[in-house]
This record gives sequence, C-alpha cells and structure tokens, in this order.
Amino acid sequence: MKRNLLFIFVLMIVPFTVKAQIKGVVCDENQNPVEFANVILMGADSVYIAGTVTDASGKFDFFTDYAKAKFLQISALGYKTIIKTLDEKNDIGTLVLVSDNILLDEVTVTAQRPSQHLTKGGIITTVNGSVLSLLGNAMDVIGQLPGVMREDDKFTVFGKGTPIIYVNGRKLTDNSELYRISSKDIASVEVISNPGAKYGAEVRSVLLVRTIKKQGDGLSGSIQAVVRAAHSWSNSDNLSLNFRKNNLDIFGAFAFDHSRRYQQQKNVTMINNTGHNLYDLNSDIIILPVSTTYNANLGLNWQINPKNVLGVKYEFRGTPYNHSDWTTNETIELNGILDDKIDYYTYWKRKNMPTNILNMYYIGEYGDWTLTVNNDYYSSRNKAEQEIDEISLSEGESTISSLNHINSSMFASKSVLEYDFGKNTLEAGYEYTYTNRTDRYDNYNDFLPDADDNIKEHNIAGFISATFSIGIYELSGGLRYEHTISDYYENGLLISEQSRKYDRLFPNIDFTFPIKKAKFTLSYTAKTKRPLYSQLSSNIQYDDRFTYETGNPLLKPEMNHDVSMAGIYKWVFFSASYQYVKDAIVGIVEAYKEGEPVNLMTYMNYDHISKYTAMVSLSPKISIWSPRLQFNLMGQNLKIPFMGTELRMNNPLLFINFYNSISVGKGFTITGDMLYHTSGDMDVVTLKPSWQINLGVAKTIGNCFFQLSATDIFKTARNSMITYGTQMKLDKWNYSDSQAVRFTIRYAFNSTMSKYKGRGAGQSEKNRL
Repeated sequence: MKRNLLFIFVLMIVPFTVKAQIKGVVCDENQNPVEFANVILMGADSVYIAGTVTDASGKFDFFTDYAKAKFLQISALGYKTIIKTLDEKNDIGTLVLVSDNILLDEVTVTAQRPSQHLTKGGIITTVNGSVLSLLGNAMDVIGQLPGVMREDDKFTVFGKGTPIIYVNGRKLTDNSELYRISSKDIASVEVISNPGAKYGAEVRSVLLVRTIKKQGDGLSGSIQAVVRAAHSWSNSDNLSLNFRKNNLDIFGAFAFDHSRRYQQQKNVTMINNTGHNLYDLNSDIIILPVSTTYNANLGLNWQINPKNVLGVKYEFRGTPYNHSDWTTNETIELNGILDDKIDYYTYWKRKNMPTNILNMYYIGEYGDWTLTVNNDYYSSRNKAEQEIDEISLSEGESTISSLNHINSSMFASKSVLEYDFGKNTLEAGYEYTYTNRTDRYDNYNDFLPDADDNIKEHNIAGFISATFSIGIYELSGGLRYEHTISDYYENGLLISEQSRKYDRLFPNIDFTFPIKKAKFTLSYTAKTKRPLYSQLSSNIQYDDRFTYETGNPLLKPEMNHDVSMAGIYKWVFFSASYQYVKDAIVGIVEAYKEGEPVNLMTYMNYDHISKYTAMVSLSPKISIWSPRLQFNLMGQNLKIPFMGTELRMNNPLLFINFYNSISVGKGFTITGDMLYHTSGDMDVVTLKPSWQINLGVAKTIGNCFFQLSATDIFKTARNSMITYGTQMKLDKWNYSDSQAVRFTIRYAFNSTMSKYKGRGAGQSEKNRL
C-alpha cells in the first residue's frame, strides 16, 4: 500500500511539458544576467498585449499563443530600452542591454504602495520604489512584512518559527548583516511559510532577500554606526567593502557590537508539593547583561563565464566578553508564615569564541540544467562559568558554582540539480551532515552530579521536487527522504537507550489558482523538529534553592503536518493554517523529587498537539500616508497536569500591528508603529497583554542616511507571563529595557553588491548547535 501511495505521489509531481511560445534571456554587456527587467509584448500598432519580468538568471517566457504579437520591448533601470521585432522563432535567445550613462537631474521619485503576490509556498513583496524602501535597512523592512514578527535582531514567521534568511541566494549566518543593507537597495523580499523538499526537513520558514543588482568595477562599500540609549548606552559599528575587477569580486566585512542591557523582574511563585505544605515565594530581580561581539568575513567570487561561477567565504564570530549579573531578593512563606529570606548574587561569565564557518560553492549552467554545490565546515567553542552567592536568614552564607565547556564541529555538503523548461522546473539533490558535539559540565558542589556528554550524528537526505503550470494554474510538489543516526555517549560510553536511528519521508504539495482577480494557494507540508543539542543535555543547572534546569536525552523529534491556505486581492492578504504536531517537544516544570518543593525545568514529548493560525494584512496607499495593518491569531489545543488536576491551555493569542509611513518630501520619512497582543496560551505559558508605540524619522542626503527612532516611548512593553508546572505556578512581571532611543548613520559609496551566491549546507544543524 505504501509503495502504491508513493508511486501515485511521484506521478503527481512529475511535470509535463507546456511549450513556451516566446522565451529568452536578458544580459548586460558583460554577459551577466539582468534580473527584474521589464519584458513587454506589443502588437503591430504598439498596443500592449502582455508583460513579465526576468528572473535571477535573466530568463523570461510567455505561455499563451500570442498570434498578434509583433514586437518585444525590454527595459531596466540603468539600461537603454531595446525593441526587438519578433519572427517565427519561439526562442529569442540572448538579448543584451547597454548601460545608460545619462545622469538624470531634478527627478522626483514618488514612493508607491509595495506590491505583493503569491508564490509557491509564500508571498513576495516588492520593496524597490515602495514606501518600504524608505525605512532605513533590511532589518526594518523585514520586520514589517506580513506574518513576520521582529524582536531586536531576531525574526519569527508567524506560526512557523525562526526563518532561515538568504540574501541573493547566500545563507546568512549573522543577522547583523541586514543592518548593512540599505532598504533602497532591496528589490524584493519573499516570505516562504511552506518551504519545499530542497530545504531541510526542519526548515519551516525561509526569507529570500533580493537586492538591486549594481554594475561597475572598482571599490565599493558602506560604513554604519548605531548608538542606542536606554538604561545604559550601547553601540554597534560595521564596515563592508567589495572590490570588483571584471568578473572577480573580493569582499569582506567587520562588525563590532557592545551591548549593555537592563531587566527588572518580579516573580510570585506558589509551590504545593504534598498537598499539605504551601510555599509562597516573592522575588525581586535585577539583571544586568553586558557583552562584546566581533564578526568578520572575507571571501571571493569568480564569475568564470556567464554560465559558471564559484566562490569561497570564511566567517569568524567571537564573543570574548559576555557577563551577566543577577541580584535577587526573595521572601519565603511556608503555610502563610515567614520561613526565610534569601539574597542571591548570581554571576555568569560566558565566552563564545572562536566560531569558524567556511563555505565553498559552485554554480554551473549546462543548457537547461543548473548544478549548485555547497560544502560547509563549522566549529565553535563555548565556555560558561556560573557562581551563586546565597545569603540566607536561617542557614547563613553558601556558594554554588559550575563550569560548562561545549565544543562543536560540523561538516555538510549539499548539491542541487535543476532542470528548467519554460516556467516548469524539476529539482533533485542530496544533503549530508556530520556533527560532533561534546558537553562537559562540572558542578562544584556535592548535591548535583557532573555530566560528560558526546553526541555524534550523521544525516543524509535525498529530495526531488517539481513545479509546473497549466494555463492559469500552478502545481508544485516534492518528496524528501532523510536517514539519521545519532549516537549518544556518556563518559565515553555509548548509551543505546539515548541513541537514535530514523528513516522518514517528508512530502509537500502546493496548488496555486485564481478566482476572478484574487489569487489563492493551498498547501500541505510535512516537517520535523529535532531537539536542540542543549535540550538533549543531561546537565543539571542550579538556579536557586527551589529551581533547577536540565535537558532530556530521551527526547524524540517531533513531526509536524501543516495544511495552509493563503490568498491575496489587491492590498489585502490573508493566510490560515492547521498543524498537527506528533511527539511535540514542550518545555515543562515538574518536581525534582517527589515530596520536595524543588522544581525541575526540562522537556518532554507530548503525544500530539493541535495548533492553528490565521492572519490578515491590509496595506492601502492614501496619498502620502502608507498604513499597514496586520492581525495575527494563533491558538493551540493542549491539556497539562497542574497540581493534581488537568489544565486546558486553549486561549488564543491575538497580535495587532499597525505600521505607518508618511513621506513628507525632501528625503524625509516619518514612521509610527503601534504593537499590541492580548493574553493567551503558548505551550505551558499564558502570556499577559502588552502594547507599545514606536516613532521614527529618517532622512537621505546623497550617499548618507540618517535615522532617529524611539521605541516603547510610554514604557508599556512587557514580557510578562504565568508558567504552570505539576506542583507550581509562577507569575512573572518583566520589563526588558524596551524604552530606548536609537540613532543610525550610514554612508555608502558605489553601492556595488558582492555577487557571492553560496547557499550553505547543514543549516538545520547550525541552528541546533
């Protein structure tokens, strides 16, 4: 039966040929493909018949038999427009655009509403020429896209987790690079919420950033400085350079970040460990983290000819200084009577360096075939020291300390072979990763054990996917097979019970269709989520007298079955999804030992959890005002044990984001954002409501960009929640230094972007590490 189903599925995704009536390739004078060139079919009287744009390879095609078409007009920013008379040949061949060196004077550019349209598995937003191009940098642009939530320099795709980000096909390993990409240099951003088979089985969302291709040899670059004033001062600076000579690019970048933050927290904890003893804990906590981070990269890209390119890139990351001081004043009541007062002084000293990443890639075109090969090496060393000084009213002073060393290395290789015929594509390939991670944890006290773990994991995957068009309809599908062997060692001995071996299939299918002027996509995707290596650790970390933390070496990967529907009509976009998560990985709080008031924060596999999401995004254009209003709803169906009863965690969360941009002329843009979310449940946590207002103004003068922004101006943003455990309830109020003023200045010259296209391999493993 399984073989029959697999056979039927393969038949579904094998494409058939739809003969393209007119197709060709657009290149510049150096035989480099020109992306986003406008291609228009015209009749004998120059009347418009149809239009399209070229893709990243400069290719374009039309599928309907346009018998009345006589001319083809090709135009692109920075090039002279050409008109070609059509003959009986369907394949036009290569069309060459010549640079237009005429400088335009006194030109006024009016920003338009960003256009959006559905793609297989996601939505693409055109940034170039829209109000989004005036926001500042790529970080600002991505944070306002439909379905994307931003917190500092991290993103979450609504209901799909942390996305993998690509810039011009190159995988980002450091999101700070997005600060260095000017919003006016971005052509488009695509949010893929249902990634296909060529992406890892753990990849549930992808962001594809495409920049405007700049031409010309010589030196180009940008320098940027950002100062943040909140409870303390922070600053970040970066420099990026690119030198191009003919078809050779040599590029590099350096970034420095010094961050000082402040957190204030109040915890009210109730512990009922036996049904007779009731503990009430009241804690006031101040957290002061300070860190210094360096990021650098160096690489080269060689365009051997228009059809062959290769490159190599080395990245270094290091955080030599990452300290965090916690001061906690705690009052303990037992059955309503004062039992103790404890002051905790916790000192964290972390050192994360060096992290080394080496990527080598090759892309070659052979007729209608394209071969992409990536090889990656990754290594990192991490050290964490913890020391807690306790001063108890009843038990006096004591010191608890620990030392944790984590060393990781990974090799990965990925190859993709793509066959294009018209708008149909067929992709097949493999991906292999090998990971070796050691985790040594020493507790310098007698009541908690040491740990010495080592995980060695092999994963090999094969995949095939196809996309084909039938008139106005598009169907795509794929199948990915993964074979995983994970060996778990404790103190040098293989532990078979904690080792794993898996063989799994991950199908996906997307169907895109129009209904009048609206366009819709219906999708099904099967994905997995493997435990993070930290979640598999057997370390037991001491937090305070009533709280420990540990991993769970017995965790299994979860399996996520996702059915989604998305639609777009003019400036209205909506999506909805239902997810059935088998063996869901959930963070829980349980008793460390029966009959004792100590709680253990750990992880477990729930048999299954049902989740759902819904989103509506409205982005009209009203004169100089460009509002973007987004509603995001997410919910779950989950029951958890709580103090001898069963608690339903089914209250949905609603996020309302209202972004506003006003173009007031002379290079000025004013922004105002209002962000709000209701209370609601997420796993074993109930989030409390939070809202904030952000204001900003940006100004462009020639090659310089200035931005002044204020976040959470009324100091109302909170990260407050209630956490439920088997014998405890923690009510947390938290303020995380969100009220701040940030000033950014950036200078860019020549603005020639590197052509590096290395996509990287083993991305899921890098995220787990």
